[in-house]
Amino acid sequence: MANITWKETPSIWTAQLDGVPVCSLKGKDIGGWAASWLDDRLWAPPAHLPKATPQPTRFFTDLTEAKTAVELALQA
Repeated sequence: MANITWKETPSIWTAQLDGVPVCSLKGKDIGGWAASWLDDRLWAPPAHLPKATPQPTRFFTDLTEAKTAVELALQA
């Protein structure tokens, strides 16, 4: 099982997988959080847009939701 840890700096959280930064969560001025992969990973298209192109960044309304999505993606 992967060892995922979080490092916090002002308005940015960084997910580290076994000590290597893999995703950053940045707070947005409009509210919510942008989750951006720091490697070649891509977020799957949302369920309501199944033909959309996978993207390296995905928007979340809540920090907890974003962290959970990153952790689930890293464990897949």
